[in-house]
Amino acid sequence: MNKVKAFISSTLSQSLIVSALMVMPVVAASVVGVVAPEQTWLKAGSAQAQELIRPATEPPATRRIPGVSQDLIRRLTEVQNYMEPDPDEFPDREPDLDRAAELMQRISRDMDRYNAFEKAQIHQYMAQIYFARDQTDRLIESFEAIVAQSPQIPSGLEANAHQTLGQLYAQEERFEEALESYRRWAQMVTSIDSEQYYMLSFLFYQLGDLDRSIAHVEEAVRQAEERGRVPQENWLVMQRALYFEKEDHEALLGVLKKLVRHYPKLSYWDQLSSMYGLLERENDRLHSLEALYMMGGIQRERLLISLAAMFLDRDVPYKAAKILHQGIYDDETIEPTADNLEMLANAWSLARESRRSLVEIERAAAKSDKGDLFVRLSAIYTINERYQDAIDAGHEALERGVSRSDQVYLRIGTAHVSLEQYDEAIEALEQAAKDKRSQETAEQWINYAKREKERKERQRREDEAAQQPIEVTPFPEEPTAGPAG
Repeated sequence: MNKVKAFISSTLSQSLIVSALMVMPVVAASVVGVVAPEQTWLKAGSAQAQELIRPATEPPATRRIPGVSQDLIRRLTEVQNYMEPDPDEFPDREPDLDRAAELMQRISRDMDRYNAFEKAQIHQYMAQIYFARDQTDRLIESFEAIVAQSPQIPSGLEANAHQTLGQLYAQEERFEEALESYRRWAQMVTSIDSEQYYMLSFLFYQLGDLDRSIAHVEEAVRQAEERGRVPQENWLVMQRALYFEKEDHEALLGVLKKLVRHYPKLSYWDQLSSMYGLLERENDRLHSLEALYMMGGIQRERLLISLAAMFLDRDVPYKAAKILHQGIYDDETIEPTADNLEMLANAWSLARESRRSLVEIERAAAKSDKGDLFVRLSAIYTINERYQDAIDAGHEALERGVSRSDQVYLRIGTAHVSLEQYDEAIEALEQAAKDKRSQETAEQWINYAKREKERKERQRREDEAAQQPIEVTPFPEEPTAGPAG
């Protein structure tokens, strides 16, 4: 089944055809009733009124209908008893479509004997058989034969037949004939309801008349809303498609709002957020995306990252971090690339979750083939007084390549100073001093390192000297006085 037939099958029930097939030997000649008191018709002369197919202002004139012979009534009743046996009259009989068709063939051989109304009755019974057998071509022929008996058939029967033909032609993609059948039907009725206006919209769309298609689906929606009813989903979907093709973004936005309110599917929320983005209504886009996310409707990496970025732009970093963390680690909908991990690290940092931020920047740096993340990691380690880690990250950055190696050498040098590794510090700082942008600062740190080195060396010597044992020279003994002599 192609797309058009699928559309007809899904949006139009069989009730119209079934009702057109419900016949009795004598059919009333009345047509559809008068317009309901609350109905308000568009004024003639307005632009929209000229685009709409409108109903007749008065019911069709009463027709003189020829009678149906008792013989035909008897024969058609026999057919009916095989098509739908009365369980009280025929308790053991099963429906026998083949027998009914055989009887109808006998009746049709005598077609020239019957008047126009009787012929219409015969074709209506034949239509029931073709409908049951899914013989669409023959079913169409039967209804064409019914309307061909006009004006000697009841106007209600003719109107029903035109409308049924409109549906059948549409089902067979004979759209011009379908529209013509609906035009004839509209001339015979005094009201057109929302579903019928929707069908007209569909036909105009298939014929490429977008303006008239829009006018008719708008009327379908207007009637429903005027009566306090929710428009059917497929009417709103038709509006959405038409406004999209016409690039009427404001009107399309209005329809999408109705769809998410009355039929809150994830796809409609997705489309609504996209429309807000197209209209540069970023706050509204954020709210619609957040609603879609809360319903579990965002699985695409691009949208998840976009939503997180929008929260970051509005200083709501914690929500951004939660979205990124869940997407990377829980749902695995976001690839843990260096860029995505860095974004998560930024979000945690702005949310004052420094430990979690450090973990993510370490993971991001490990995945990166560039030195920039290691430069940042070196700075974070320095702030946290993890000087050896800062030195190692700095060397990793230099190996991968950076735009400002002087700054990296400067940080490596200061980290060595903090670790009292003055020779390594001076070596790194001398590299930094080669760049004029860092020369003055680097030289100040070099002088400081040299002074500290000398001070430490002097202190070391003093400490070593202080630990040497002191040699005490004994006093000489006084000479013993000799004897007096």
